[in-house]
Amino acid sequence: MVAGELRLLSLDGGAVRGLSSLMILRRLMTAFDPDTPPRPCDYFDMIGGTSTGALIVIMLCRLRIAVNECIDAYTSLPDNTFE
Repeated sequence: MVAGELRLLSLDGGAVRGLSSLMILRRLMTAFDPDTPPRPCDYFDMIGGTSTGALIVIMLCRLRIAVNECIDAYTSLPDNTFE
């Protein structure tokens, strides 16, 4: 990384789109390091999100969980959460 560059991640919301964002993010983290993918909070300088994307950001950044754990937590949310 060149000095002064920021690594930014933005996650959109919208129920099932949140899950697709997480699946894409999992592939991205695996591309960075296939053996031990980094947690997004350890790789990106700033992460933001809207709607359910903000819920995902809280899990990834504030709770500092890995993407796979976030997918498990996200899919266990009750359906009425997104109604």
